[in-house]
Amino acid sequence: MESMRSDKTNQAGSFVLILVAMVLGVMIGLMTAGNMSRHRASGFKEKVGEVGSLIEQEYVDELSTDTLGERMLGVMLSELDPHSAYFSAREAERHAEMMRGTFEGVGIVLHYEGDSCYVGQVMPGGPSAGLGILPGDKILTVGADTISGKGLSNDTVVAKLRGPRGTRVRVAVERFKPAGGGWSTDTAVFDIKRGVVEHHSLDCATMLDDTTGYIQLTSFAATSYDEFHEALRRLKREGMRHLLFDLRGNTGGSLASAVGIAGELLPKGSPIVYTQGAHSRRHDVKARSGGLFTTGRVTVLVDENSASASEVVAGALQDNDRAAIVGRRTFGKGLVQTEFELRDGSSVLLTTARYYTPSGRCIQRSYRQGTGAYYREYLEQLMDEAYADSMAVHIADSTPYYTRSGRVVYGGGGIVPDRLLSYRKDRSFVYYNALASKRIIDKVAFSNVRRHRTEWLQRYADGEAFVSRFAVGSAMMDELVREGEAAGVACDRESLAAQDRLFRNMLKAHIAFALYGGEAYRKACLQTDEDISQLKTMKP
Repeated sequence: MESMRSDKTNQAGSFVLILVAMVLGVMIGLMTAGNMSRHRASGFKEKVGEVGSLIEQEYVDELSTDTLGERMLGVMLSELDPHSAYFSAREAERHAEMMRGTFEGVGIVLHYEGDSCYVGQVMPGGPSAGLGILPGDKILTVGADTISGKGLSNDTVVAKLRGPRGTRVRVAVERFKPAGGGWSTDTAVFDIKRGVVEHHSLDCATMLDDTTGYIQLTSFAATSYDEFHEALRRLKREGMRHLLFDLRGNTGGSLASAVGIAGELLPKGSPIVYTQGAHSRRHDVKARSGGLFTTGRVTVLVDENSASASEVVAGALQDNDRAAIVGRRTFGKGLVQTEFELRDGSSVLLTTARYYTPSGRCIQRSYRQGTGAYYREYLEQLMDEAYADSMAVHIADSTPYYTRSGRVVYGGGGIVPDRLLSYRKDRSFVYYNALASKRIIDKVAFSNVRRHRTEWLQRYADGEAFVSRFAVGSAMMDELVREGEAAGVACDRESLAAQDRLFRNMLKAHIAFALYGGEAYRKACLQTDEDISQLKTMKP
């Protein structure tokens, strides 16, 4: 996808709490004139309209009323609940692309270093695949526009690369090449015909052993059900009798996709979810016949970033006693949003219902104190649970609910797993976390991709071969230490030795992502996934 590559280090299972809290505060100071003009406003819509007219006609400074209107809409919706939102026309299109799982463009993932933009990955099967563009190429120009310099905007680069299918765009790149024992640079120009690019939400489907299949789903898009169905079918053919379904970090998406995926794992007629709101009647959804994996063993991995549609699936499987939910307490988003398009192409994402698990639980966390407190309390809960002496979880709502077999479960704050996994709190992870949070691991891996990609692509035919045979050498580890020190992270030799395997494996994983894609990245991560290591020690 033509977008900034997200830092994937936190998917390694390490205790990397890079907590980002976005709090919008509106502070209004009032100074009233002696003679107040009185305007009669009857009702909500009339009052909003009159205030808008007053601002246009009377405010002391010149204003862009369109910009002000969009800001006011965003603030107004955020006051309703933390998940209702306003999207500008451009934001609405990006959201639609995310939900569709497809977009029109050239099919490359972008990577940024300083003021420069690089090809982070050439998406397999996309318009740029097979043209000779390589990960690590520095993008010089797109069309007639130079792509470099301070203040380089990801949105600007993406807008230049994307366009209707069938149209063409010329992209010039700079690349390293060996020269007399050192390196020189060369340029190449590619004429790319834009097309439809599929952005898969299922990163990895593989067999962990002779009978255990593993599926990782990163979001719930319109294409997710089909991707899951096909992966399930393939793994069954390969002998899967136990499914490990990884929803860690999956923040949700399409409720319809969640229902379809849960239906593949539940017997016909099993309740999945019901929704209800002040303006919508209760709507119950049950599993249809024909699920591909309705009797085999299922384990679902969740964590603090599993939310919304992920919680629908986990809650349905837990309440039907169909799966063991393992991991850490989920986020706790039990609100359903409906998107309403406005005349100018912008849209409103409005909460229209709550969803309830089959036992009647609403797992939405309280937002009575406002959006800021909502996210602040979430972060405080994470820290409390991460550093607690035991793995006990505080339950905000003690109302008991009952699964199909009569087990007690609770709502009001996420899905509490049947089996809790601990956070990684060993001091030796501090150095790793410091390098990961500053993206030093990613930087060093990508630097080596730029220098050695041709050699590695020739040596390793595919991601499977790379993950199983490639080993990070001492030179790359030394480079990691140097880059860390240059970024202000002092080397901790003791931690470096204690987590040597993790450091080397994550460097390999980032290289695998650039050269071979998300599935190779995830397969590399599995080699040092602490959650899965803990899971293997548990009895069924």
